[in-house]
Amino acid sequence: MAKSQEQRFLELEAKVKLLIKQKTFHERQVERTDKKAIIFDMMIDLAEKEYSFLIRKNSSPEQSTSIEKNNKQA
Repeated sequence: MAKSQEQRFLELEAKVKLLIKQKTFHERQVERTDKKAIIFDMMIDLAEKEYSFLIRKNSSPEQSTSIEKNNKQA
């Protein structure tokens, strides 16, 4: 049985509301993740200063591409 235009409209309206809720949830998750990344970055900075030890790997883009080429050849 075919749905009336009003039923179809109500279904679409409910779907839009659900999508808006999902979008809001994901925006909050992204914001939270960004904040966590900033905090972790600050923690690494503090640890590097405190212990005078580099934690992050400092490699140039040329090094990483040459490593990838060597791995492909092997």
